[in-house]
Amino acid sequence: MLDAQRFKATNYREDVHFTRILLWSHIGLGITVMLLMLLHEIFGWAAGVAGWYVVTMVLMRGMSSASGPCRQMMGAAFLIFALCGIYFLGQVLPHLKNESAPLVSRAALPFWLGLTNIVYAAGGVVILTSVKVKKACSVYFSMR
Repeated sequence: MLDAQRFKATNYREDVHFTRILLWSHIGLGITVMLLMLLHEIFGWAAGVAGWYVVTMVLMRGMSSASGPCRQMMGAAFLIFALCGIYFLGQVLPHLKNESAPLVSRAALPFWLGLTNIVYAAGGVVILTSVKVKKACSVYFSMR
């Protein structure tokens, strides 16, 4: 009984709260990235972001269920997103053709995607190295 009390989720309240904020931020930012890709009419890349987002939702569920490897895979997924974003800005964006005017000007794309790359790279490092996230992922917690 004492072990159950020692490892109770309420003992890690601050750690769980920090991790929840991190994961809710990802939920909002991921949806925003997909929406902006669609508004820029980059449909293939928007589909890739949607697939990546679905994978991260599964990993979020694993993190909240105290599955150890899910935290490392989520950190890696965030870093992979940042690397793909850098590749997109450097290799794909300069060669995109404007057959018709997209709903949102492509001039804004490097700015918001660059910021998003920085945020996801930092988030990946935090998920991989933060003691708070590691403690929170060692117990079951809900996203509420």
